[in-house]
Amino acid sequence: MDNVASTSGLRAVQWAFVAVAVTLAGCASKPLPPHTPAPAPTTTAPSPAVVPQTAPPAVSALPAVRTWAEYRRRAAQMIMAANASSVAAGKLQDPLYGIPVVQIQLNPDGSIRNLDFMRQSKVGPETNNLALQAVRRITSFGPVSNLPQPWQFNETFLYNDGLKFQLRTIVEGL
Repeated sequence: MDNVASTSGLRAVQWAFVAVAVTLAGCASKPLPPHTPAPAPTTTAPSPAVVPQTAPPAVSALPAVRTWAEYRRRAAQMIMAANASSVAAGKLQDPLYGIPVVQIQLNPDGSIRNLDFMRQSKVGPETNNLALQAVRRITSFGPVSNLPQPWQFNETFLYNDGLKFQLRTIVEGL
């Protein structure tokens, strides 16, 4: 009985930590630079449809990072920003529906060289593809040539039943 009580007490402390980490992560995040508005259409000739700019900031505009921890935080923020409609808000459900862990291997310029799984979700196998798609929406995470090799990191996607995700790097404040 004592083991059950200590396990449930530990779980409550873990969830409290997650709630505080999510709150603090939201407060500490830096906004992305504002995007450049599309040029105004001219009235003298018909203009093609203007597509709003949704690309992440130019790689040269990204500040250099000194550690892999800083790089992972920035990459997680970029993934969440590029997939805003798929991000879960609030407390994580228990149990989670799917937890794929993606290994992201990079080229020196921060573009994706290869994606692989460190762990695939067997309960929610569709979350595996969703996680890969979420990462592929980023063309470059910024240069890594100043960081030690290998130029790779892992990201854990925490999916709920509605196929919305949070990233472990943000939730735990890694």
